[in-house]
Amino acid sequence: MTSELHNFRKIANIVINIAILFFFLSCTATPPRTSEQKYINPEKVISLIKEKKAVVVDTMSYLECMDHRIPGSLCIALEEFENKSPALLKDKKQTTIFYCESEECPRAGLTYEKAKTAGYEDIYILEGGLSAWKRTGYEVETVERIKRAPVVSIKPRVLKALAMEKKGLFVLDIRSEDAFKAGHIDGAINIPLYTLHKKLKEIPKNRPVIVVDESGKRSFLACCYLINNGFKDVVRLYGGMKHEEPRKGKKG
Repeated sequence: MTSELHNFRKIANIVINIAILFFFLSCTATPPRTSEQKYINPEKVISLIKEKKAVVVDTMSYLECMDHRIPGSLCIALEEFENKSPALLKDKKQTTIFYCESEECPRAGLTYEKAKTAGYEDIYILEGGLSAWKRTGYEVETVERIKRAPVVSIKPRVLKALAMEKKGLFVLDIRSEDAFKAGHIDGAINIPLYTLHKKLKEIPKNRPVIVVDESGKRSFLACCYLINNGFKDVVRLYGGMKHEEPRKGKKG
């Protein structure tokens, strides 16, 4: 009986671990392409801009879009597409190209799907995102650059010690609302990056702040923005929620 109970617990632990792993992979992995999505290279983007006056849309946050983007891009964050597109993308037959930061970034593909559902007809995705654009040698535009600053990164295994060391630690989760609801660090406050410039006053300047994102790539710019705006004690979580220990995840 004892042996059967031991085996049962062993199997249950394996199932739970697999479920946890799948949950976190589903939160961070790039969604697969669909056969209907149309990808184009930077050269084709230039061609469509010249021949069809194509509109180019940066699907990152407002802060990222203003910091660096393809010249003339519209700033429409993935999360804001439904609200902003009626005013900024009035002609649903207009050739429109979506892009995001890098090849791993899923935001352009997700925005493409929203546009398709909304009835936009001639839409494309920039293959490789802004990284591919830069590699090709095309110019990038800066409207309002965020001054870079030294930012300390801490690993997940020292997060608990940091919370004990720094009383009143404010955990700022800059991921989307949906990602936050799916799982987050206990006590974290969700202010998605696309709203950070509007909600700065909601973050206390008299408390140490740790910034958490999806994979550790976007938190650096967010930290720099906070430091530029008078926050003295700001660090970021290395690897973001991608490397966070599953036991800290919590379903909302």
